[in-house]
Amino acid sequence: MVDSQQHKGYRVISMFDRLMDGQGINKKQEAITHNVGEKTIQRDLNEIRAYLEKAKLDCHLEYVRTEKVYRLTNKGESILSKEQVLAIVKILIESRALLKSEMSDIIDKLISIVAADKQEFIHNIILNEKHLYVDLNHKKSLLPLIWVLSEAVQKKKIIKIDYLREGETIPSERILKPLAVIFSEYYFYLIAYDNKHEKDLPIVYRVDRIQHFCELDKKFQIPYAERFQEGEFRKRIQFMHAGELMRMKFIFKGPSPQAVLDRLPTAKILSKKDGQYLFEAEVFGHGIKMWLLSQGADIEVLEPIELREEMIETIQSMQQNYRYI
Repeated sequence: MVDSQQHKGYRVISMFDRLMDGQGINKKQEAITHNVGEKTIQRDLNEIRAYLEKAKLDCHLEYVRTEKVYRLTNKGESILSKEQVLAIVKILIESRALLKSEMSDIIDKLISIVAADKQEFIHNIILNEKHLYVDLNHKKSLLPLIWVLSEAVQKKKIIKIDYLREGETIPSERILKPLAVIFSEYYFYLIAYDNKHEKDLPIVYRVDRIQHFCELDKKFQIPYAERFQEGEFRKRIQFMHAGELMRMKFIFKGPSPQAVLDRLPTAKILSKKDGQYLFEAEVFGHGIKMWLLSQGADIEVLEPIELREEMIETIQSMQQNYRYI
């Protein structure tokens, strides 16, 4: 009797494991494999169905007549759909955020969520993109560091990092109050306050340039009203160039003001005249200048005057680059 129960336990667990993996169970084939009758397999399937109901899992067991197999199908909204998985995979590939081996592993695990008969379809769609995926030049695995930095943010622990800026050969030590870890345009960034500065201005550090990290046994406090909010920060920063918060005005002469509103979430249209739009926006630092210059003659900066003068100087320098052929 013990042997029979052990055999049944293995049989049921084996079927349940394969069902959860998206595979189908053919009752006749299963009976042959385990040397039992089909009625026994049916009882096993009924027990699995009863367990799914009792455990309140967001799936149920059903018979697919066209395939002559039993499958688990999602009946709730807690599992990603095939459309959602495909969209996420596309975004991940475009981000180039991780090493190729890490990205491949994550993509395969995401696709495994989808019903087995749709997995090959998604694999075929992204096969070329996945194969031609190119690592970023830093070639570093950042997942463990992203995790410990995020823990320090949540615990409000002061941290010490050795940071190697581009072009330098010796890292410098920084004592920081970590505020957030965010991702933007290929890179992960740590947003932090310098613990030595009296004035709290968010500073941006690329995570891949952190050579060493340690969490100090000291906490910091920020009043709730002054807490750092990643969402608000994202609205006001361009290309991860931090600095003082400034309000700017500019005229946009291009064909798509919607593109401006999408790029600058804080932007507002103040007026429109002769196909030209007067915008106002709040931004951190002068990273915005990179985007403004990318718009060519479609944009004219009005305020602040310091930014307008910077734009003029940069454009004049660019003209010198093309003075002679």
